[in-house]
Amino acid sequence: MLTKGIDVRASRTHNVGLFATETIPAGTAIWNPCTKCSRWSKEEVAALPGARFAALDTYGHLLSDGSLLLPCLGAYLMNHSCEANVLDLGLDFGVAVRDIAAGEEVTCDYATFVEDIGWSMECRCRGPRCRGLITTEQGGDPEIRVRWREQVEGALRQLAAVDQPLHDVLTELSEPYRRALGGMTALEQVSTGASVCAPSFVSPGRPAGA
Repeated sequence: MLTKGIDVRASRTHNVGLFATETIPAGTAIWNPCTKCSRWSKEEVAALPGARFAALDTYGHLLSDGSLLLPCLGAYLMNHSCEANVLDLGLDFGVAVRDIAAGEEVTCDYATFVEDIGWSMECRCRGPRCRGLITTEQGGDPEIRVRWREQVEGALRQLAAVDQPLHDVLTELSEPYRRALGGMTALEQVSTGASVCAPSFVSPGRPAGA
C-alpha cells in the first residue's frame, strides 16, 4: 500500500522511481505491506524459475517466513538511497524521516530488508554517505542502525501531528502504528517484532517474529 501524492517518473539512479507530487511532511507513513500485496509462499518461491525469481526479487522482498511479497500500488518501484528519506527500522511500515519536497524522489534503504541473505547491489545514489555496495548484512551494522534509529524516532515524534492518508489501513494492520499514534516514540515502546519483512498478517493471531 502506498500513500497519495506520489507518481512514477524516470529516475537518474534506476530506470524509474517514485516521486512526490506534493510536499510530504516528515512523520507521514509512506507505505506498508498489506493483504492486497501479491505474495508467493516459501514453496512457490522455491518452485520459481531462476529468471522469474530474479525479476520478482528485484522489485519484491523476502519475508521472514520465506515467502516473497511484491508491494502493491507501485510501492515496489521505490528505489534505494544511502540518504533515504523513508525508513522502517523497528516498524512494519515505512515513514518519511524528513520533509520530502514536491519533485523529489521517494527512497528507502534496501539494507533494511534483512531477510534477503546474500543479496547485494551497486549503489548509484551519489550521496555523501553512499556506501557503494549495498548488502542486507549492512542492516545489522551498529553504526548504520544508530543513525536509522535517530531518524525514525524523530519521525515518530511527528506522526500524530501530520495527515496520514494510510490511517485506516494502518490502524487495522499495524500495532506499531497504533502505538506511535498514541504518543509512543521510542522504538522499544513502538516495536512489536512486526516489520516490513515480518508483517503481522503473515502469522494471524500472533505478532510477527514471535
